[in-house]
Amino acid sequence: MISGSKRTLGLLGLGLVVGFIGFEMFLSLAPPRHADHDHAMASLDAGGFLRVETLSGKHRNFVGRPGRVLVLHFLDPRDPDSSHPTGAARFAARLAGDQDVEMVFVARTGSTEGLETWARTIGVNPGALYLDEDGRTSTLLGVKRWPETLIYDPEGLLVHQAMGAANWADPGLLAQIDRAKAGVEEIH
Repeated sequence: MISGSKRTLGLLGLGLVVGFIGFEMFLSLAPPRHADHDHAMASLDAGGFLRVETLSGKHRNFVGRPGRVLVLHFLDPRDPDSSHPTGAARFAARLAGDQDVEMVFVARTGSTEGLETWARTIGVNPGALYLDEDGRTSTLLGVKRWPETLIYDPEGLLVHQAMGAANWADPGLLAQIDRAKAGVEEIH
């Protein structure tokens, strides 16, 4: 017969294992994608986790209501053509004073080596640069090709998706962001 303390320890160990497995399953959740699967994730405020990492190794979760317009720009710093990220950096600089908009850059790269130098050379604020080392977060968000830009309203609803290179000089892009500040009626 098992003594009471051994049984308690066994149940405690089992509880810890079940709790750990449950927590890991919770961390693996991601919000559902747009119904037609040709678009990015329709809503960031649907629960789960979409993690990216800063250059210093801290994590950020893109899931939840951003509370302001969130512009996610996915890029590959190994791309030999620097004109597109340079244009995106200039666009981000134009938005920098607007408290209702946040633009972040998500780099798909396996290493942080040289990334801060690259960012400063291109004009990207290293504080706005995140890593998606294995590409998992971008895949879950629905990013199909690099570069790609997603714009979400303050509630986390998808407003605009630019597959491939965005035209950063197009005044329509700023107008799209201004409209997104008020929120959208439906997911695009």
